Amino acid sequence: MANSFTADFPEIWAKEQQRIFYKENVALKIADVSFKSQMSNGDTLNRPYRSASNIQAYTPWTAITIDDKTATNEQLSIDKMYATGFYVDNFHQIQSNYDEIAKYAADDGIYLSNQIDASVLWEVVNAGSTVDDGTLWGTAWNWIALTTSNVLATISAAKKKLAKQNVPLDNLFGVISPEFEEVLVQYWAWRDTSMWDTANENWFLYNFYGFSLYRSNQTTWSASLSMVTQPSDTNLVTIWWVAFHFVTTLSTTAWNVLIWGSADAARANMATLINAPQTTTSTWVALSTANGRLFANQFTAVNDNALDTLIVTAKWVWTLTVSEALTDWTDTWTAVLQKQRNVFWRKWAVTLVVQSDAKPQIKDVQDKLGKNVLNWVLYWVKTFADWAKQLVDVQIKSSSF
Repeated sequence: MANSFTADFPEIWAKEQQRIFYKENVALKIADVSFKSQMSNGDTLNRPYRSASNIQAYTPWTAITIDDKTATNEQLSIDKMYATGFYVDNFHQIQSNYDEIAKYAADDGIYLSNQIDASVLWEVVNAGSTVDDGTLWGTAWNWIALTTSNVLATISAAKKKLAKQNVPLDNLFGVISPEFEEVLVQYWAWRDTSMWDTANENWFLYNFYGFSLYRSNQTTWSASLSMVTQPSDTNLVTIWWVAFHFVTTLSTTAWNVLIWGSADAARANMATLINAPQTTTSTWVALSTANGRLFANQFTAVNDNALDTLIVTAKWVWTLTVSEALTDWTDTWTAVLQKQRNVFWRKWAVTLVVQSDAKPQIKDVQDKLGKNVLNWVLYWVKTFADWAKQLVDVQIKSSSF
């Protein structure tokens, strides 16, 4: 016979739940938040800009041409609204080892703040200048395969782009990915150690060639799908883990996209689904609830019939995996156009107005013995025309990350 004491063995629960590692925010360190006091109420900020001057040669006793001066208004409308919510029953509150309301509300607040941060870094798409492979004597529009041999040239090119826009070269910042940082560290490691004295303080890395550099996992990413040939039934294109299926007959299956008789139509339908992922129409089926929220918050797509391409851009992710299974093997995600969009700028180039920060609200539910915990933010981000000159989009390789 064997002893059986397992009924005597207690199960022990840790005093604290497992730790969540959050993405760190950098927006408040580098964005222009000066309009917040003016925008404590109201929904629109107006900021006009003046027309340029036209210099002309002057001949004595001869009339000059009198220019018409104009002012053009730009508006910032505060209408970005994001929210979270969850329910906790009173019975669970009493019986649980953990304070679910406090813990999950804190998580939601941080994720909402991450949303704001990603929106600020997304403004790289409005940059007045770009540093790509063509800038470094390679092929224009292609990514830079960043190495220790060209990382200094890449950063100095960003500074040159600002100088050529007559931007003052003080208060310069860069927000770089972990991959960019890795190459920069390898470049600098054997040259100097003093730079590490302030490294990794609140995600501030160090000063390099006049730029205060911050690391972020929320840099913007983009890729280009070349699709010249009409896809066949059941062909698929995958972005991250979401597989979009091209079909000749639409069913109720999520992520199905109607081919509609041509490559241009198929690309256009897929682009529209990415831009409206929670909507089902006669030409596509909405994504699942979770993926629909993900794509609605993070992705945009542009179809180009002239170039036979679908351009997908994503915030909050810094790099993604894409693939395809299309009949024409030449139809593919173009490797040199899968780009991580690191941003270099002069401080305050991007305007951020947050009218309501994330704050949890606890509300009793009328017909339940429990509470809804709601959290929300209200904000807007904009790059005004003059400040776009202070932004540089530095595009590095992401296809091998």
